Amino acid sequence: MTPADARAGTFDDVDALVFDCDGTLIDTMGMFYAADARACAERGVVLDQKTFYDLAGTPVREIFHRVCRAQGVAMDDDGLDAMTDACERYVEDFGTPDAIECVCDIVRRARARGKKLAVASSGTRSSVTRHLARRGLLDAFDVVVTVDDVASGRGKPAPDLYALAAARLGVDPGRCVAYEDAVLGMESARRAGYARVVDVRELSGYHAKAYPCAGPSEP
Repeated sequence: MTPADARAGTFDDVDALVFDCDGTLIDTMGMFYAADARACAERGVVLDQKTFYDLAGTPVREIFHRVCRAQGVAMDDDGLDAMTDACERYVEDFGTPDAIECVCDIVRRARARGKKLAVASSGTRSSVTRHLARRGLLDAFDVVVTVDDVASGRGKPAPDLYALAAARLGVDPGRCVAYEDAVLGMESARRAGYARVVDVRELSGYHAKAYPCAGPSEP
């Protein structure tokens, strides 16, 4: 057991555990990069891995907006919506993603201890609930919060998603622990006042799968 494993599996000082979805509970980040890069390439825009992972936790529509603007490609709202829809279709081409078992084991143990559980994701509700359901995880959570639920429309690193998850659980943020794989997500939870943030990439057994894509691996 690593120090990270020990920190991640300690629940006595909190009442609720709140998990990111993509790259934390479900191994989807590789397929999302491949799908996003393909959607960009079709419109003459380059999305490299560094940019994608630096923006991990940002809603996909916002990623497309930033990349298009940075590369001087004019893209109106309809174009951004079309890119987002294309990305969701391309993700489906990869089939059902794997669950990240070292994190799902924490979910099961916390559930057995009677802790409240939530998901806080910058993904769309349709995408998040679909992937959780396919891996039999959806019913494990008391609350699922996505970017579609936040009135401001702000994803991470804004605190809105994690703040709303705690509010819907009826738990003070200072009694919550967040589980994240992305720097922007960790910042979001800290800004929401969470007691602790666990970087799941440091857990024993954490592994993320890569997928072939149309985009370059480096800038």
